[in-house]
Amino acid sequence: MIKAYVLILLYVGKLEEVLDKLRKIENIKSIAVTTGDYDIITRVSVEKLEELMEVTDKIQLAGGIKRTTTSVIEKEIEL
Repeated sequence: MIKAYVLILLYVGKLEEVLDKLRKIENIKSIAVTTGDYDIITRVSVEKLEELMEVTDKIQLAGGIKRTTTSVIEKEIEL
């Protein structure tokens, strides 16, 4: 299982539109609206790296998105 965070920077005024589209993308496990350098952080879970590329492509094509950064989780520590 491959897990990653996709950090998303939006164009102004596009939050609700993008949230609606992200909710429909398979393999997105959570969506967080954040402050700081990025507007949204999604958590993605897939079986293969190729699937991660497909998910990030779908995110980038959602419209209203200025930039994304994907960080693959190497090790996750649950408390």
